[in-house]
Amino acid sequence: MKKPFYFSIFFLIILFIIIKYNFLNISEIIFQNLPIKSKVIVRSLKKNDNNIWSITNNLFNDYNEKFIPETQQINLKVRKKKLIFDESFETDKPKIEFIVKKKDSQMTHFFSYFFDDTDNQLVISDYIGNIYFVDKNKLFSDTDEIILNKKKINLQLDKVLDILILDNYLYISHGNLKENNCYNWNISRALISEEKLEFDNIYSSKECSVQNFYQPHGGRIQKFSINDKNGLLITIGQNNPIKLRDNSIIGKILFIGFDKEEPKIISSGHRNTQGLWTDGTMILSTEHGPRGGDEINNIKINKNYGWPEASYGEPYGPKNTEPKFLKDHFNFGYQEPVFTFLKAIGISELIKLPNSFSNFWQNNFLVSSLWGHSLFRIKLDRKFEKLIFYEKIYIGQRIRDIMYLNEENAILVALEEKGEIGIITKN
Repeated sequence: MKKPFYFSIFFLIILFIIIKYNFLNISEIIFQNLPIKSKVIVRSLKKNDNNIWSITNNLFNDYNEKFIPETQQINLKVRKKKLIFDESFETDKPKIEFIVKKKDSQMTHFFSYFFDDTDNQLVISDYIGNIYFVDKNKLFSDTDEIILNKKKINLQLDKVLDILILDNYLYISHGNLKENNCYNWNISRALISEEKLEFDNIYSSKECSVQNFYQPHGGRIQKFSINDKNGLLITIGQNNPIKLRDNSIIGKILFIGFDKEEPKIISSGHRNTQGLWTDGTMILSTEHGPRGGDEINNIKINKNYGWPEASYGEPYGPKNTEPKFLKDHFNFGYQEPVFTFLKAIGISELIKLPNSFSNFWQNNFLVSSLWGHSLFRIKLDRKFEKLIFYEKIYIGQRIRDIMYLNEENAILVALEEKGEIGIITKN
């Protein structure tokens, strides 16, 4: 009787060591095979320092909590496909763990990428600037992975911040390392071609900011026009809580005209704007706050949105006895956010979903998140000044980018932890 007992004890000790120190990446293997509700519990435990009481309270305080493919009103179908990037695009770990301990290096912690589409192809740029064209039919094939073939390009860059396809041109927003971890902001464009992509520069900022390689500081781009001049909006991040001179581009949203005139400052007081949408008149943005304080903003020309003086978040680290930032915007001359996530979700991109997607989802936006591993379906009032509701739709991975395919009536999400693409359709 003693031998089986000792063998069991020995086996449990070995299993504990394997899981504790993640030999053979066993933790990731186990995690990926868990049911989605179990994944929520594990991720929540990791985020809350294994405080089981806070987790159970969070999970069971809503008797009608839904997990994808269910939502409150419709069911969705989700298909994930592994993207096989060029071998030059690697993370700084052989496998992605639940929570990456961040350190700066010239390698990214995640398989971060951005996408846009032409009539027949999906165009993907990974974080280090490799460009891939993918036939859209491959998204809806029976295969579980898509092998990406890198295009030849003439562009040298350090990190990609966004891409946009406009009038048969591919625009890339990118950061280039200048000196001492100081990156500037650039926009380059190339005529879309089956052959080599020949990029030319349409904007390079003289200013740069000190930042980690793995963190995008703004850089989102969208088409816009001012006084019949066509160009692009670009977001410029400012993570450091230091007040800068008024004519600095850092912490701003800029308009860059295609005529290459000096950029025009649209708005100021932004920390790290990671999402940008416009219909040509209205502008919405999403912004990383400090700890808590992620924002959805209605952008108005020449207005200041408060950073680094006003924020509903607080600095990372030990909690302060007094607030570091002003807890009011309006009374101090700043624009109030439309909405603030006091528990930070790591807010990223936002898109407006056409009403044709579902009769239940009318005049809705989708907001993606990194730390929240979720999409947030939101509805704003007609002036885009008030949030009417939001619904959290748990996906289970960090979502860097999101887009809608009109003809396919499908939502695409860039899942950067495992380098996958998610295809979401109505069930």
